[in-house]
Formats: sequence, C-alpha cells, structure tokens
Amino acid sequence: MVNIESDCFCCKYDAAVKHCALMHSMTGLNLPKPYDGDEHKSFSWQAGDHAAVLFHGFPGTPAEMRPLGTVLWKAGWTVHGVMLPGLGADIATLEERSFKDWTQTAKRTVDEVKKRHRTVILIGYSMGGALALHTALEQRLAGLILLAPFWSFGEGWLRILWPFIRVLFRHVTPLKHADFTAREVRQPILRMFQNIDLDNPQTQQALRRITLSSKSIAQVHKLGRSAYQRASRINVPTLIIQGAQDKVVRPEYTSILLSRLPNRPLCQHVDATHDLIDPQQVAWKTIESSLLKFAVSVTQ
Repeated sequence: MVNIESDCFCCKYDAAVKHCALMHSMTGLNLPKPYDGDEHKSFSWQAGDHAAVLFHGFPGTPAEMRPLGTVLWKAGWTVHGVMLPGLGADIATLEERSFKDWTQTAKRTVDEVKKRHRTVILIGYSMGGALALHTALEQRLAGLILLAPFWSFGEGWLRILWPFIRVLFRHVTPLKHADFTAREVRQPILRMFQNIDLDNPQTQQALRRITLSSKSIAQVHKLGRSAYQRASRINVPTLIIQGAQDKVVRPEYTSILLSRLPNRPLCQHVDATHDLIDPQQVAWKTIESSLLKFAVSVTQ
C-alpha cells in the first residue's frame, strides 16, 4: 500500500477526491458499521403515471436522494432510488467494480420503469449526475435534473497527471488532512455512520487512516469523461442546479458542461455548497421549487 505523504499534494488532491471518497479499507478500524440501515437501500414509492429515477453520488447511497424523492412523491410522482453496485452495504466489493457496473444497473432500472410509466425523468446528484447523462443518450426521456453534476476532477494539472497518480499512488488516504469541524466534511460521514462521534479524537484518528483504492477513483473519472463526451448528443429538457459555493463540482466546470448540451438547459444557481440534497441547508426551498416546476413542465 502506498499513501500520499506530501502535505501540499494532499491538500490539493483532497479537493478532487473528497466528493468520491470517504472509505475503502476499514479492517481493524474502530468505527461503526457503514451504511447500516434500511434507508441506504434502494427504494420504490408508487404513485402516478409519471416516474423519476434517482441516482446517488459517490460514495453515497439512495438515502441521500430520499428528500428529493419525497418532494416528487408528495406531488404524485412514482420515485425509484437506485442502489449502485459496490457502494453502501456492498462497499467491500468496490475495488472489484467498474463504472460499467453502474451504467448497466442504471440502464436496467430505467428500462423497467419505462415499461410501466409514460413519463420518465432521471435525477442525478454529483457522480449520479454523470450517470444520468450517460444513461440519457440511449433512452427516450421526458427530462433530466442534474444537481452539482460531476464530469471532471477539475484542475487541469490533475487531469494531466492522473495516469501517473494511478501508478504511483495505489491507495490514498482522503481524510488524512480533513477538517472535521467543516460541514461539507461532517455531513457525508454522518450519513455513512450511524451514531458516530466526530468530535472524539480516537474516531478522527480512525477516519484519517481510511484508505481508498485509486482504481475506484479511476472508475468515477471514466464515468465523468463518458458523460461529458455524450453530452453534446443529448437533446432532452434539462435542469441543472448548481451551488455557488461548491468547491467539489465548481460552478465554472458546470458551465463548461452546460455549454456541451445542445438544448439550452435551465441552470439554477443557489446559495449552497456541494450538499444540495440536504433539506436543512438554506437553499432547499429554492431547490424544491425548481424541481417541482421543472417536473410539471415536462408532463405538459
């Protein structure tokens, strides 16, 4: 195992991987069992003829998409939250997975939903946004809703150096330099572990030792590139919601992705960071309103 030791490198690298890494190897670490709850499983809530398929981020689970699903379900939509292979309770198999496992799962789910519903939209958050874009090219859909859609690690130097990073650093420790007082760090961890005490020094020490295979990060990278390449051929009504203070999927990179889409997507910038799916953040009402307004528009 090789860990990244340079403080300077870690600080820069953390910005690129924080959205896609909170764990991989937890053997021997004194931490609660991750994703231990039914809320992390796939969900399917039946309602009307209109259906939404929701794709979570990395390394998230359907639990993070439940608030958005609830908004649509209360508005009469059938909603399906998809659990992606190698994540959630299946995290031990992550290193064995490729992004094609995620795209195949997405395609199978959408194919089944389309058999039973006349209107289908896809909703993706972060890496789930890339998955929604990738899936949309081969489907006849009513619309896409992309929240902080990932497609690139961001900084040009990282894209150029990525092939070398994969070889030199087989494993990374993404939380080695984490600020556990920061909301954008705390919230994903609290979703991952029930009843975890993030203010406990021993807990923080255990979290800092969590490692992630660079192979897993590479699969996220490949999915993002595939979504970007397909974007110019996706002519589907699209709503993009972007946090103005997002340091993970930065607004300028979402603008680049937006310019690739040929159908002039709606783009809603909100006063938020990357955690657009948290109902407690100040922009939630705006996000909820935009979601419902767009959902109504694609059914008319």
